Amino acid sequence: MTAALLERGRQRFDIFCSPCHGANGDGNGIIVERGMPRPTSYHAERLRNAEDQHLFDVISNGYGAMYSYGARVPPRDRWAIVAYIRALQLSRHASIDDVPAGQRGKLVEQP
Repeated sequence: MTAALLERGRQRFDIFCSPCHGANGDGNGIIVERGMPRPTSYHAERLRNAEDQHLFDVISNGYGAMYSYGARVPPRDRWAIVAYIRALQLSRHASIDDVPAGQRGKLVEQP
C-alpha cells in the first residue's frame, strides 16, 4: 500500500464510482438524485467485512443494478479502487488502536 496507489484509486473512484456511490462511499451519488436506486454504502458492515476479492469481482463483473467495469477499468486500477474503498472505510471506522503509538500524541480531541 502506497500513497501513489491510494491517489490512483481515489482518482479512478471519483471517475467511475462516485456518480453512484458518492464521494464518501455513502451511496449518495448524483444518480440517486436522478431517481436511480441507492447503492449500498461502503460503510455498511457487510461491505466492511467483505473480502477484497469480492469488491474486485463486483467492479469487474457488476452486481445487481451495477454494470461491469471489467472492460472499462484495467485490473491494476480496479485493485487501486479497492484499496481506496478500504481507506474510506477506515476513515470512518478506525479506532485509536489503529494509530501508531508514536503518532497518537499528535491527535487533537474534538469538543
